[in-house]
Amino acid sequence: MVKNINGFTQPISKLVKLNTQHFDTLMEAQKKAADDYRTLVNQRMQTASDIKDPVALASFVTDQMALAQSSYEKMVSNSRSMFESMTGYNAEVIQLFQESTVQLKKEIEKETIKESKK
Repeated sequence: MVKNINGFTQPISKLVKLNTQHFDTLMEAQKKAADDYRTLVNQRMQTASDIKDPVALASFVTDQMALAQSSYEKMVSNSRSMFESMTGYNAEVIQLFQESTVQLKKEIEKETIKESKK
């Protein structure tokens, strides 16, 4: 039986903290993206409601096409950033599990040595 459970659980505590920070960051990024999109839609709806002639409508449609392309590029960039963030997060999780496993093995070895001396 491992008696020094704190040594084993320390990496798990780090993982809990890492998870909390990571998910807070992801939620904040999603909230900001939703807020930005809501603001953009409201602005574009107001602009569309003010259009009075065909030339202005054609210009608006052209602008919308450019905006759609820009939004797509931003979405791709955000996805890339999220992927990089998840890759880093995954590496940290693996490292914490490795640390935890190493610590558990050490504790088991200590206990085995103590038991064999009895």
